[in-house]
Amino acid sequence: MRKGLWLAAATALLFTSAQPALAAEELTSKQAGQVVDTLVTELNGYFDPTKAQTVQAALKAQRGQFVRIHDRAALADALSAVTLKVSGDQHMKVTVTTANAQAVRLSEADEILVDKRLAYGLMAARRLPANIGYLKLRYFEQGEEGAAMIDAALGLLKDTDALIIDLRENTGGGGATDERLLGQLSRAPLVMEAIRWRDPDGKATTLSRHVRQGPGDPLYADKPVYLLVGGQTFSAAEAFAYTMQANKRAVLVGTRTRGGGNPANRPKPNLGFGLVAFIPNGQVVHPLTGGGWEGVGVKPDVETPLDGALTEAYRRALAAAKPLVSTPKSEKERADAVADPAKALIADQAL
Repeated sequence: MRKGLWLAAATALLFTSAQPALAAEELTSKQAGQVVDTLVTELNGYFDPTKAQTVQAALKAQRGQFVRIHDRAALADALSAVTLKVSGDQHMKVTVTTANAQAVRLSEADEILVDKRLAYGLMAARRLPANIGYLKLRYFEQGEEGAAMIDAALGLLKDTDALIIDLRENTGGGGATDERLLGQLSRAPLVMEAIRWRDPDGKATTLSRHVRQGPGDPLYADKPVYLLVGGQTFSAAEAFAYTMQANKRAVLVGTRTRGGGNPANRPKPNLGFGLVAFIPNGQVVHPLTGGGWEGVGVKPDVETPLDGALTEAYRRALAAAKPLVSTPKSEKERADAVADPAKALIADQAL
């Protein structure tokens, strides 16, 4: 389940019987005001108290405008616009989590079912022409199911000659999946980020993250790896890309990532009526660079438009790959792919 380092679950409140009947997405002015006031209070948990006070002041100054917004989604967007503009922190936002203002949050069983239906973030594990592996992940599952998914996917791709990992649509998560994937990509453990957490009592605790090794030897320790990134690549996906780049384990291809580097290790505060907030209580510093990607994103090694990023990574993978065996059929497949990588990819997608 996605309840780990970068994402957290939330709860929702029910209307009381004394409140007037409303459409599913509507709030009264009083209820909207309660949401604003709760958000202001919850911002006390932000990792930077001084910046939190600035955001709180901005929300209070615009409270009169917020209470006139009765649609939950519109209210969430309006609050998020202020928190982002004032703080610059793209993680600090309000979202709608329930179908209507009276709905309770998903049960634990339903959340597990959602993750199963999403294959724990797996979008594709494929052998491309000329024996290049392709792994696409939508998010990083926090639980052990994510680590098992990585083992299974790389188990299928371990005999390819180079690997392309596609994170262009990956918006984060964090936990067992990214730690295991990193653990499968190098014999010497790759160095991950350190996070300085602000605890509820205001004190600071620093946690260094570590890769998770698989049950045997790493499945993809020595062959070339290419990583696709872009403007939607966010949060823990950026952490993964930053770590791979800092450890010089992959060539990053695409465009600069979004720039969200402040995580949370607490449940998202419940603002009521199906609205929750993400309020980071951590800051990231990578030991190998002394910095991070907050506000600046991760710059790819090879900058190219996203619609051509896969072709560019594929072209480079073909050039770097060293096949262990050769047959007339494999040599023709490889020659055709090298001659026209884009055509080879298009033909491969003609299912």
